[in-house]
Amino acid sequence: MREYEHHLGNISQDTWSSQETNAIGSGRPLIKLQKQHSSVKTALYYVRVKTHSNHNLFAPSKGDIADNDTLAAALAQIVADELLQLIRSRQGVSLSDWILEPDSLHAIVSLENDRVHSDSKTGKPRDLTAFIAALKAATAKRINLMRNQPGSSVWQRSYQEQRVEDDHMLFRLQKKLSESDSIVLSS
Repeated sequence: MREYEHHLGNISQDTWSSQETNAIGSGRPLIKLQKQHSSVKTALYYVRVKTHSNHNLFAPSKGDIADNDTLAAALAQIVADELLQLIRSRQGVSLSDWILEPDSLHAIVSLENDRVHSDSKTGKPRDLTAFIAALKAATAKRINLMRNQPGSSVWQRSYQEQRVEDDHMLFRLQKKLSESDSIVLSS
């Protein structure tokens, strides 16, 4: 298996052709994975965090009253706000794309290679696990305050992650995120 690494040091808008920029319809440049050439190396992970009991927390089901629609939008905004706040405060962790669906958060998270140390129990990168734990805690606290349900479960206990190994896999994941038919909010 060939090891690919994403390099932030050489990224510029002219690195990508217009076909790559518009390939997934977002208008943002497509992140490219390259072999080692820069001192700033990162590992990319596709992450999915599901709501407790797969509850459609961020979009009301059909037939719900207008108040529930407003609440669902506010809860979705809490997740987006906390996600962006957490990214600004975490050294060595960044996001390229994310979407919030009615029952889950999907994201492509970038970790600096010197921060990709795996936990011996779970095998998951410690900084990624800490990032997800902090996100879950901050969002659950605010969501439960808004719903007047302190201590209620908002998220499932674990999360799913998959290391992005090459450009093809990254493109497929970015396309999957951009083409989801149930996006509530996105990057």
